[in-house]
Amino acid sequence: MTPFEVIFMCTLGILAYFLIYGIIYKSDVKSYFNCDKQLNKTEFGNSFAAASTSLATVLFFFITLGLENGLYILISPLSYLIGILLFNKTILPKLQKYDYANINKSNAISVGNTLGLFMGERYNSRLIRMMISFITIIGIVSILLIELYVGVDIFNIFIKTEYKEIALILISIVAFTYTGLGGLNTVVKTDKLQFWFMFIVASVIIIWLFMQKPTITIKDFFPTPMPLTKGLLLEWPLLFNMIFVNILLIPSMLRNWQLISATRDYSEVSKGLMRGFYLTATISALFIVLGILFFKIFPHTQVSLNGILISMASSEDFIVSYIFLPLLFMACLMALLSTVDSSLLPVVQSISTDFIKSNGGRKRYLQITFVMLIITLGLYWIVFKIMGFNLIEWLYTIFSLVTISSPAIILGCLGNENILRKKVIKMTVVFATIVGLFLALLISYIGNKMGNVWLIQLNTPVATLISSLWIVTTYKLKTHKQC
Repeated sequence: MTPFEVIFMCTLGILAYFLIYGIIYKSDVKSYFNCDKQLNKTEFGNSFAAASTSLATVLFFFITLGLENGLYILISPLSYLIGILLFNKTILPKLQKYDYANINKSNAISVGNTLGLFMGERYNSRLIRMMISFITIIGIVSILLIELYVGVDIFNIFIKTEYKEIALILISIVAFTYTGLGGLNTVVKTDKLQFWFMFIVASVIIIWLFMQKPTITIKDFFPTPMPLTKGLLLEWPLLFNMIFVNILLIPSMLRNWQLISATRDYSEVSKGLMRGFYLTATISALFIVLGILFFKIFPHTQVSLNGILISMASSEDFIVSYIFLPLLFMACLMALLSTVDSSLLPVVQSISTDFIKSNGGRKRYLQITFVMLIITLGLYWIVFKIMGFNLIEWLYTIFSLVTISSPAIILGCLGNENILRKKVIKMTVVFATIVGLFLALLISYIGNKMGNVWLIQLNTPVATLISSLWIVTTYKLKTHKQC
């Protein structure tokens, strides 16, 4: 049996396991989205980390960027900490005060509560509810596409390029099926398995790499800082994008709001977010170190995740090709599945709550999941086949657009309800958010035309700053007039 045949069998085994898990341990309709409100800090933290340590960002993005920037690339998960501390200090107390977890008075316990529903209540605006839901759904669907893009790419090591869409369809069907059947209960349980499998595999491979006694220095992990004219540890556009987007990402991610609604109390939410940060930072650091060590020991390896897999497959060392390669590949697959299910379920919940008036139960959720499967596969074909986007262009063009909604969300949480419901504030929130969205897309378009990645990286930060100033200024003026 060849290493590729071992990988193939392991892949089928993992996909079969998750599919069977979703079928056997499917949620009943009353706990489909809320786990009977029994999530604790450990489950919250594991799910947050599993969703954050995606195949694209950690196992692909960090392995390659870590080689160039060392552990300075940890600025990305560290900026999560700033966002989490701000969220816990300012927004979370407001959610407790406004009883966010129980704001849905329709008795539709299986639907639970969503960001869109909460914003609609705060602004007393159906338009704002749908606008924020739509933008945040776009952001999550973009994550799905990114994950599938990288996920399909890793199958190139043993599937011919012209047949890799078979892997795309198979993975998508399995992930969407067990998520659609199992609901949040299944997603949370599998998140724990997925995260700890990645953690153990990365740790074992790193220990083995250190045992090879690579010629390594402190500069490999902490390169000489670049001059301030170019950046601060990282290039300025990349640094600004990472810090700005990751801080604003916490309040705009539907996944976080779904977990908050399903958690038993708000202190568990605060502790769960912090636990999620620690786990995310740890697994990120592990894969950065893994990449740096691997390229030191195998210097001729192509600088990519695929390059690592191919190099391991061609190794004459039995342990590398028959043990570490299948383990790493399975860790990649776990990362892919954990992000897909964590991204999909909040979308199903948001559509069920924010766009569909009647609660159709499990049958309706399965129907929505099936429609999302078709839409996701269709968008994948349009974005990467017809429009010709590559991973980096799509990542910076669309993914961060979700944070365009953050100023409206933050104001909706912290603002005075009487002022939020004024017509001028509601219209400002709508127009400023829409203008910010189109401005970000315009900057991305110009950057793509010029082939300027720096400009693309600045699209959302610049657009969000402008929309934020517009929204905050209008709110302050209205508050002053009210006084």
